[in-house]
Amino acid sequence: MIITAEQFEDLLTWLDKDRECAGAKYEVIRSGLLRVFTAKGLNDAEDLADETINRVIARLADIRDSYCGEPARYFRGVARNIILETRRRKEVTVEVTAVAEFTDPIISHEHECLDACLGLLRPDKRDLILDYYLYEGHDKIEHHKRMAKELGITEGALRGRAHQIRTGLEQCVKQCVQRKENKNRPSGH
Repeated sequence: MIITAEQFEDLLTWLDKDRECAGAKYEVIRSGLLRVFTAKGLNDAEDLADETINRVIARLADIRDSYCGEPARYFRGVARNIILETRRRKEVTVEVTAVAEFTDPIISHEHECLDACLGLLRPDKRDLILDYYLYEGHDKIEHHKRMAKELGITEGALRGRAHQIRTGLEQCVKQCVQRKENKNRPSGH
């Protein structure tokens, strides 16, 4: 899909009325998408980030007036769909071409377990924790202020909620990894 200058301008306007702020938000969103795709072990993160942005631009006319909330959330939702599609394509490819995959089992287990544990969370908690860790540096601070305001709570309360969710996720991941390691451990007979 080829994006026109006009479509890109529409995207920037949707991100923020102030052109400079919109450009900064765009860069933060794109770098966040790159981190998400890279963390999922996808080696074509740049292409997938561009695909995510293109899909959002293609849907912009339909969502611009009705979408409520931080645009970064919408991008992340589209990215999740792309991750699922990419995994499905890779599953089909692996079945057809029988490619040997060499992965670090501990990292692989942690990623699998984190995905599984995130899937066990209520959607509102999953969205909160994923949003909470979306940005880095100064952008993270500003994002946390916006999140707290949107939720109608203090930043301290937001940190508390994120800490609770993260603690639960860490326990869930540790238990899941332990189960997988025990399952793969050869018996001592």
